[in-house]
Amino acid sequence: MYTTCSSCPNRSACFDELSINELTKVTEHKSEITYKKGETIIKQNSAAKHIYFVKSGLVKVHIENEDKNLILEVSGKSSMLGVTALNHSKKYNFSVTAIETVEVCEINIDIISNIMTNNVAFSLSIINELNTSIDKLLSKVFYLSHKNIQSRMAELLLNFSDKIFESKTFILPISRTELAELTNMAKENVVRTLKDFESKGYIKSKGRQVEIIDYKSLSEISQ
Repeated sequence: MYTTCSSCPNRSACFDELSINELTKVTEHKSEITYKKGETIIKQNSAAKHIYFVKSGLVKVHIENEDKNLILEVSGKSSMLGVTALNHSKKYNFSVTAIETVEVCEINIDIISNIMTNNVAFSLSIINELNTSIDKLLSKVFYLSHKNIQSRMAELLLNFSDKIFESKTFILPISRTELAELTNMAKENVVRTLKDFESKGYIKSKGRQVEIIDYKSLSEISQ
């Protein structure tokens, strides 16, 4: 169902800084697109023409190279993607792929840039989004360089529970191989760690379904 930016209940907080006329302008220059699982939404190093807003579904933000992919994060509803392309290079420095059916709003990047020029509050809000993206990247660097295998997996499970699904029982949205790419671990270590957590009573699992049993212990391990 097509939604105007002014009536969207899940719009980014950035858009609260826009006037009705500006919201109308954004609505006139956006498209609502549905992507199926596995389809590419953003391709790394391609020319940045749009900002994307996730209405529903989950995506993976990842960096591609010849040897190994690195998943930076799994993002869901109300996420803004491509904001980092609002710089002089106007290129995407990562790829985004749907990991389930995803609905996104595709907004012309030039419209966003033009509004930022004339709306200081909106511009500052977008800068905050950029800062949040940088903070996430720095946290990822710390996470990969300072945490051991068990700590990484514990933090990942808690992130799915607290931030993505808001439930202690959830279906892992990505494969074991993708879990390895998200934690910079070997797939064998992912499987071994999940089995170890289950044997110690921290979690229960059946296929991709995971239930967190001992939240406190996982939290302590993740530190």
